[in-house]
Amino acid sequence: MVVDFHTHCYKPLLAKKATSLIPPGSPYGPYYDGTADGLIGSMTKNGIDYSVVLNIANTSMSVRAVNDYAIDLLSYPQLIPFGSVHPDYADIEGEIKRLREHGIKGLKFHPYYQRCELTSKAAYKAYELGAKHDMIMLFHGGHDLMVPGDNSNPRLLRQVYEDFKGAKLVFAHLGGWDLWDECFKLLIGQDVYLDTSFAFMFLTKEQIDFVINNHDNKKLLFGTDGPWTNAQIELKNTRQLNTPYLDDILSGNAKRLLGI
Repeated sequence: MVVDFHTHCYKPLLAKKATSLIPPGSPYGPYYDGTADGLIGSMTKNGIDYSVVLNIANTSMSVRAVNDYAIDLLSYPQLIPFGSVHPDYADIEGEIKRLREHGIKGLKFHPYYQRCELTSKAAYKAYELGAKHDMIMLFHGGHDLMVPGDNSNPRLLRQVYEDFKGAKLVFAHLGGWDLWDECFKLLIGQDVYLDTSFAFMFLTKEQIDFVINNHDNKKLLFGTDGPWTNAQIELKNTRQLNTPYLDDILSGNAKRLLGI
């Protein structure tokens, strides 16, 4: 079994807009059309059984609509949608309860797109409520190709980890895309889940070996960041990792975390 812990899909009009932002010929996709059907087609082609779909509420005004879409995605048995809350939203707990009532198990936070400080008082209140309701909380980690900033770096994510030990935290892109030295120093080896999306393709074999040898392999989650990476290549490269815990990275860790 394969569980892709980091994917995206959108309503058709938004999918067209999102995928059109990538210049023709870019090595970063899109590798499907950005829709739910496109994602499922990619999964079928590449032998991926389940995909976690990460939705982001960029503003407080978009929270309900984004989570309505996440709830709609539950109609696809292969998809495991996460919702999102914005720290400025007036009734975060009510929205988390609504997501939980529908069976949604996680939240996505992306400080750059949400234009909020990762360790602000308002953000911490959102994390506290997420932890209270046993939500998996996945955070963008490191730089972002589309949005400049330094508000989700390994130093700040390490602070979130220290302040919310015991919560179900996942740091995307190994917690530090394009900030690998900080990532290796501050996050590798900590008791936190890291997803591999959009990460190993940028690392040397020596760097990948460092991650595998120094981070609990039961805390690594396979992810592609589709549609922005080629799932076939990501799977091929992951299957070449030098670890006896490959099945855990590909699916076992995700299954235990998600309760599936």
